[in-house]
Amino acid sequence: MTIIFPTMKEDGLGAKRGAHFGKASFYTAIKVEDGIVKDVLVHKNPGHATGGCANAVANIQALGADTLVVSGIGGEPLKKFLAVGIDVYFDEKNTIVEDSLRDFLAGKTAKIDPNHSCDHH
Repeated sequence: MTIIFPTMKEDGLGAKRGAHFGKASFYTAIKVEDGIVKDVLVHKNPGHATGGCANAVANIQALGADTLVVSGIGGEPLKKFLAVGIDVYFDEKNTIVEDSLRDFLAGKTAKIDPNHSCDHH
């Protein structure tokens, strides 16, 4: 499983999470097998201005993601992630990737309710 966390800096597990996936400077990709972290990679967010949300979805999909953990996302990109088979989870509690990952792996993070999506998209 590859879990993507939008982040503001290249600080790996210690990175502060981005408030909204599309505005995060980086995507921290964590490969997990049997509940154990196997790899942590940080990728610069290439942006999505010219292709809209479809580019953001493609960018994250290209990282091999099957899971995205956000604290904010618009309704349209949420629909697009779900359409390509990427599960989206909502964590508004944890500000650091490591804490958010710990809760996710413990089953404390729920899939996002479409009513939690931002309405500005």
